[in-house]
Amino acid sequence: MAHLMSTSCSIKISSSYRPCGQPLSQDRTVLPNSFTIKTSKSPFKRLVSKGHRAGRSCVVLATAAPVSKEVSANPRSGSDRSPNDSSKPQRVMVIGGDGYCGWATALHLSNKGYEVAIVDSLVRRLFDHQLGLDSLTPISSIHNRLRCWKAITGKTIELYIGDICDFEFLSETFNSFEPDAVVHFGEQRSAPYSMIDRSRAVFTQKNNVIGTLNVLFAIKEFREECHLVKLGTMGEYGTPNIDIEEGYITISHNGRTDTLPYPKQASSFYHLSKVHDSNNIAFTCKAWGIRATDLNQGVVYGVKTDETSMHEQLYNRLDYDGVFGTALNRFCVQAAVGHPLTVYGKGGQTRGYLDIRDTVQCLELAIANPAKPGEFRVFNQFTEQFSVNELAALVTKAGQKLGLDVQTISVPNPRVEAEEHYYNAKHTKL
Repeated sequence: MAHLMSTSCSIKISSSYRPCGQPLSQDRTVLPNSFTIKTSKSPFKRLVSKGHRAGRSCVVLATAAPVSKEVSANPRSGSDRSPNDSSKPQRVMVIGGDGYCGWATALHLSNKGYEVAIVDSLVRRLFDHQLGLDSLTPISSIHNRLRCWKAITGKTIELYIGDICDFEFLSETFNSFEPDAVVHFGEQRSAPYSMIDRSRAVFTQKNNVIGTLNVLFAIKEFREECHLVKLGTMGEYGTPNIDIEEGYITISHNGRTDTLPYPKQASSFYHLSKVHDSNNIAFTCKAWGIRATDLNQGVVYGVKTDETSMHEQLYNRLDYDGVFGTALNRFCVQAAVGHPLTVYGKGGQTRGYLDIRDTVQCLELAIANPAKPGEFRVFNQFTEQFSVNELAALVTKAGQKLGLDVQTISVPNPRVEAEEHYYNAKHTKL
């Protein structure tokens, strides 16, 4: 496992590209011009492209058009096998594969020999345009990303553009790709975004909860043996004054003992949506026999994996703003530009952290060792724990080695949270 204090990260920002796709300056759009957007109940429904232009390296399908005869006439190697057939590569659908964790995971699994499909509405890119934000690292369009991956590795990642809240789209995607495992990253993932106003709180709850429900129903109706690997969050637990167990806790009360789901104390509408997801998944595992793994992940840092380092057009996101950027990312950028590190309140807020390289390894482990039918597993996924003050100290020390004069200031905390608390979370299953 990679460790924060021993990890060095170099970021190369280039305006000129080697010939592995189009220049970055040509793909700063949310959607390619070839897509037509039809009005529907879902704002991201029916983004249509048949994907059969000469030179295409990825298959793009959407709900408004059925799978073409050209595609169906050439079935993929795994289209007729059962999920338990180990003779052929396992087929993994990565929902939210254009995002930070999803992109790194999709490339990692493809590189390991899995057959991978990305399902994404590209709404994360729209958030940046709406809020005037941008990644510090240059991000190419999803189409150029996949063309570059194909050119470098010879491996094809299929692409389905659409909204999983639209069950028609999701159904066609399941029937087309026939996944053995679904990695579900396709949610609005920012607590600050969910707290901006009513509309964004409602969007977060609707997008996350309904999208996950649709995935559960799709597995039930079309791929009963499919293993769901769902990204949860350590934030579901809150900061209780007892040790945080992995998903369940054994309680003795009035002479009787039972093992129950660990109490949840979410601190935002985003974290509450994750709690709702966990409850819905647990129920469907019990009622329908679905197999699922809930990965309660800590704060992820880093931009480099073996795969994203192969070319500039494969770069991953580095968000440093106040909405999507983590405290660590903000501190690093503040130190680099000479701005004091802004610690919220007393700075004792403590969380679990892990490197993006550990994230993709954890996902691969969960997929390779699936849950049993009817089993709802919960893994706490992090490698180290740090308070905000400890993060500031680490960045200050690293800045000094680079000759930077890094200062730290305390600012009023915009969040309702404990600024000094006990925090000891278990993470033994991975």
